[in-house]
Amino acid sequence: MVTKRQLGVVVIALGLLAVFGIIVVDFIGAGRWGGFGPLQRIGVGLGAAAIGVGFILVLLGDRPA
Repeated sequence: MVTKRQLGVVVIALGLLAVFGIIVVDFIGAGRWGGFGPLQRIGVGLGAAAIGVGFILVLLGDRPA
């Protein structure tokens, strides 16, 4: 059985992976356009939201998800 804490850790990990992935792709220059585009901002925002939801789930503890 999966608990809310375990689900929260997975959601945090996926959010961090998304945010760092977007930043790394921009850093290595994929696409060759300068700066952060609107889709990258949306992606970082969604990743940050996922991290926030993950922290809330972790705080809810060991109840079943």
